[in-house]
Amino acid sequence: MFLETIKSEGLSHLSYMLGDESAGVCAVVDPRRDIQIYLEIAKDCDVRISHILETHVHEDFVSGSRELAAQTGATIYAGESNERTFDHEAVKDGDTIRVGNLSLQALHTPGHTPEHVCYRVSGGKGAEAPWGVFTGDTLFCGDIGRTDLLGKEEADGMTRRLYHSLFDKLLPLGDELTIYPAHGKGSPCGGNIGDRLISTLGYERRHNPKLLADNEDEFVKNQLGSLQPAPFYYAHLKDVNTHGPRVLACVPPIPMLEPHVFQIEMGKPDTVVLDTREIEAFGGGHIQGALNIALREEFPTWAGWTLRPNQRILLVLAEEDDLETVQRHLLRIGFEKIDGYLGKGMRGWFEAGLPFDRMPEMSVHQLKGRIDSGRSDIQVLDVRSPAEWNQGHIPGALHLYAPFLPDHLHSFDRTKPIVTYCGSGYRSSIAASLLKRGGFKEVYNIPGSMKAWKAAGYRLE
Repeated sequence: MFLETIKSEGLSHLSYMLGDESAGVCAVVDPRRDIQIYLEIAKDCDVRISHILETHVHEDFVSGSRELAAQTGATIYAGESNERTFDHEAVKDGDTIRVGNLSLQALHTPGHTPEHVCYRVSGGKGAEAPWGVFTGDTLFCGDIGRTDLLGKEEADGMTRRLYHSLFDKLLPLGDELTIYPAHGKGSPCGGNIGDRLISTLGYERRHNPKLLADNEDEFVKNQLGSLQPAPFYYAHLKDVNTHGPRVLACVPPIPMLEPHVFQIEMGKPDTVVLDTREIEAFGGGHIQGALNIALREEFPTWAGWTLRPNQRILLVLAEEDDLETVQRHLLRIGFEKIDGYLGKGMRGWFEAGLPFDRMPEMSVHQLKGRIDSGRSDIQVLDVRSPAEWNQGHIPGALHLYAPFLPDHLHSFDRTKPIVTYCGSGYRSSIAASLLKRGGFKEVYNIPGSMKAWKAAGYRLE
């Protein structure tokens, strides 16, 4: 028997391969869209991928189930739902799936989504009794799945369903069982997922804050009071994964565009220039109207928050070698309309004599001086989450979570300078580029943002 965990950077997504080498077969649980890694592991272990298991309709990444099935001929298994429109075998509570000498029993665990199933696994040499459970987005290390994906009006009912899934289905399976969740730390699918990738039911029962509630009503109150806004792209990806993502077969090539051609392409409808360089490089010189999302660990989540499914994307890269990484991240969250990248990057743009814009920066010391002077000609905008804002913010600051900025530009005075800050400067650079794209002339980003403000010893409200 073998069990492999595959972590997808940026989305904190965890998928799994579980196989029986003696029988020459294996299963993949919750695969991502770029499937090459599963094919390579199967080849290395000398097995074929015979089963593909989905715990639920994912909303934070494009499922790779159809892609993998097209490549391998494996059968897709998923919880019963009247909404799915692609070929699969529906499983209901109690159904057992055999993979060689391994046995996976489906457990219907609604709450995160109505059709959600977990898979209790047993089998392997010396492991006839159940030893683990693939929990999907029902139970994480230190947290549970969010329950508001059907909307506010359904959140209470879904939270109560999750309570019974956890306390009546999962926890009674036995403290010794290892849990294998679909996400790790940093995923928006949970509010505060812990650092570890695996845990046990017993450890979570005793230490998971969400499982320490005395009763159902307290559980519901704790859960609904801790939820942060769900990323905008979730609704789109739910639709994509419900009807089955388009099978790519191979990664489509992205053309390199000369600066003048790039400039012409920018003028086409529904086009956004996505600049993935670091914050300081973007501030020093960028194409007017470009959106800055630096290629860091957070890139895919914030690309999902900020881009729209119908947009054509043109890329500005720090290095041409970044192209494969950027494309992989965007394909994982459903953005396929990547119509070109700027040849030679911003150097090529500058050398072509084309116009560019700048994003000035303001230190926390300069900002503190402006605030202390009592001048009212500057707007300080905190773009962190509501929970971060409530823990303390720069005196006199306004607040709007960065993803909501495009729909609320009218809330700010375009005649006054505006300064953006977040936790470290990453989200504030995104927000600053959105303001510039929206027509604000004098916009400043704060390098270091709240970390720098605290390090300087300045007061919080």
